Amino acid sequence: MTVQTLILAGRRFIVVPERAYRELEKRAKGSLPSKASLSAEDRRDAAVLRRRLAEMLRRGEKPIPYTQARRELGLERATPS
Repeated sequence: MTVQTLILAGRRFIVVPERAYRELEKRAKGSLPSKASLSAEDRRDAAVLRRRLAEMLRRGEKPIPYTQARRELGLERATPS
């Protein structure tokens, strides 16, 4: 991939091919892989997770964010000083 850097009005810009830009844009939006690209094991895991989430919601439980779970389990990385 050819990348160019240019400076306009004192601001630095990176120029990439449109195809690369579209791919980066998809990643930034958090697009998920298509079902066809998932392995059978991944599809089974996703089905189990969907069922568990539905059960939680039926019981009135609220899922917690990943970052909160990591913090509660003591898995947060120490910030460099």
